[in-house]
Amino acid sequence: MSGNNSKLQSGTRLTGRGAGLLLLSLAVTVTGAVLPEPNAVRIGLLGMLLLPAAWPFARRNLRQLRIERSLPESCFAGQLFPMELAVVNDKTGLDSFAVELEDGVAGPAERGMTVRWVRCGGGRVSRNLTTRLLRRGVSHRIRSMFVSNFPLGLWRSCQELRDAVDVIVYPRPVTPRALEEATDSAMIDTDEAESSHRDWMGDFHGVRAFQPGDRLKLIHWASTARSNGALMVRQFDRPLPEKYFVAFHSIFPGRQTGERGDAFESAMELLCGLLMHCRDQSIPLDLVASFEDWRVIPVSTPAQVEDALYRLAAARRNGERDTANMLRALSGVERHTRVFIVSDVPLKEWEPLLPELPFAVTCLSVSDLRIRRPGLNFRKAA
Repeated sequence: MSGNNSKLQSGTRLTGRGAGLLLLSLAVTVTGAVLPEPNAVRIGLLGMLLLPAAWPFARRNLRQLRIERSLPESCFAGQLFPMELAVVNDKTGLDSFAVELEDGVAGPAERGMTVRWVRCGGGRVSRNLTTRLLRRGVSHRIRSMFVSNFPLGLWRSCQELRDAVDVIVYPRPVTPRALEEATDSAMIDTDEAESSHRDWMGDFHGVRAFQPGDRLKLIHWASTARSNGALMVRQFDRPLPEKYFVAFHSIFPGRQTGERGDAFESAMELLCGLLMHCRDQSIPLDLVASFEDWRVIPVSTPAQVEDALYRLAAARRNGERDTANMLRALSGVERHTRVFIVSDVPLKEWEPLLPELPFAVTCLSVSDLRIRRPGLNFRKAA
C-alpha cells in the first residue's frame, strides 16, 4: 500500500468563469452608479463579494488529501497489473468536493479518477484499474496532481504531490529466440564435417525431407540434387546444455566509459530474457556481472531466480577499461558449459581483447552477436 505523499507545490487562481463574473459585476456596479440604479449596484457588489467568499473554500478543498495505492510487490517493465487507487481526506470538519486526480502510476491511459465528494475525517473513495510501470527499478518517484474548480467553478485549485512507490520492476525480458536463430545461422555456415561433431549445438543426425516451416538455410543441396529435386534438410538434435554461464560487463577499453543509459537498459532486458529462458527450461545458470563486482551468483532454484531478477532491477552501470576482472571470472568455467558474454558496449570495442578460450562463447552487445569456438575465428551471426 502506497500512501506517504509529500506536497510539492499548490496554488489557487481565478478561472475564466470567475474573471467573467468579476468583469460583469464591475460593469453592473458602474452602470448602476451612473444611471443611478441602487439595485444594480447591490447586485454588482454581491457578485464581487462572491469571489472572495468562495476563495477560502477553494483553497481548503484540496488540503490534507492523500493518495493510497494497492500495488503488487513486483512486476516486469511494461507488464499490466491491477491497482486500487484511492483518495483519502484527512481534514476534520470539512469535506472535499469535485476533486480530479491525475496519478503518475495510473499513466496517460487511465489518468486517475474524479471524486465528486469525499468525507472528512478519513473518508475514502477508490476505484480499481489496470496500469503498468515502464522503467525497471526498486523505487520510483511518482508525480501526481489534485485539481478542483470547487466552489461554483470560480477558482481553480491545484496541488502537486510527489512520492516514492516501492515496487520491484524487473527489466522487460527479451526472449533469446533471435539468439537461437543466430546460432543456427552460424552453424549452417560451417562445413558439414564440423557440424557433424557433437558440441553444445547438438548432434547432426543426417538429412530428411523438407517440411513446411523448415528454415531455408537448413536445406542440404547435395542431398536435394540426388533426390530428383525433392528438397532435403539437415536434421539436428538439440539437447539442452547442462549449464549456462553468463558474464556481463561495461568495458570500454582506453577511453572514458561515459553513460550509456539506453544501451544499458537494453542489455538488462537481454539478461532478463536469458534468466527467464533458463528458468523455463530448468537450466542452472551462473551469473557474474560488473555491476555486482564480479561475484558469482548461482541461479537454479526459484528463490535464486527471484534474487537474480532483483539484482537486475536494482543494477547500476559500472564502467571499466580492461578485461582483467572478466577473464578472472571466466577462468573457472567448465569446458562444456554454454557461455554468454553480454555487454552494453559495441562488440568491436572489446572483442579484440579476448584471448583464445577453451570453450564456445556467444558474445553479444545490444546490436551485435558473434559466436566463437575453440580454435576458430569469430563468426558473425547477427
